[in-house]
Amino acid sequence: MGGLQRSPDDGSWFRHQVLPVLRGAKRMNWLDIAGPPGAGKSTLCNPICHEHSITWDGKLPPAYWRPFLDEMTALFGLIRGHWSFTPAVRMNNRSVRKMATVERMATPGVSTAGGFVATGSPYIQTGLVQRGLGFGWRLNQAGADVNLIRPFFWRMPVSIGVVFLEADDETVIARNKARKEVAATAHEDRSFMVPLMREPIRIAKEVLRERGIPVLELDVQHQSQDDARSRLLAFSDQSVCHAAQNGSSREMAVLSPPPWWS
Repeated sequence: MGGLQRSPDDGSWFRHQVLPVLRGAKRMNWLDIAGPPGAGKSTLCNPICHEHSITWDGKLPPAYWRPFLDEMTALFGLIRGHWSFTPAVRMNNRSVRKMATVERMATPGVSTAGGFVATGSPYIQTGLVQRGLGFGWRLNQAGADVNLIRPFFWRMPVSIGVVFLEADDETVIARNKARKEVAATAHEDRSFMVPLMREPIRIAKEVLRERGIPVLELDVQHQSQDDARSRLLAFSDQSVCHAAQNGSSREMAVLSPPPWWS
């Protein structure tokens, strides 16, 4: 079964992941986290929902994602000559698989006399927004019109909302350069992406707000990780926004994969 990793306690796994499905439990909600490299997305989110905690369920994305997937295909055509095209395809494949799986998952919880009661938090991690920013910085570096990413954010599936991690360029660039001093992260200096992402981030916020999607700008420069995480969890404690898709179309898969699916 795809979704959350199966725990050693088979009884708990069945009770929290299988029974909710059988009992018509609510679907998993998610909060999409984004920001420039070095903003601390993994550091902030992994203690809540680890970035590798989701296993692809082996299914194609939901049918209602088709316009979004087609928009991604168009953007891949625009960045095809970029030096990072291959890793872009790999990362987008991984993120789409992950978020499609999350959307089909059941919220951990229990059934009571009063109905289903969720006992777990929503999925809080990087998702689809970061991939849109990835298209944006590549277009920016190539000297193309960054506004070409606007349809991506208009068509992007959403759930609770989006959180952008905020710190000034100097702080984020310094964090990226510090990675070179640690053997395990020496290859992860992405300082050059930071200024290239500013305009894509501005555009993403603008479009998402025009759609009426809740957006939080979370300061990760002037407050502690614990305080930032507490604010993140408080923001996640709300229902899905009006723009989120409901109904059977979340269960039906697209009839064919996009051309970049691999």
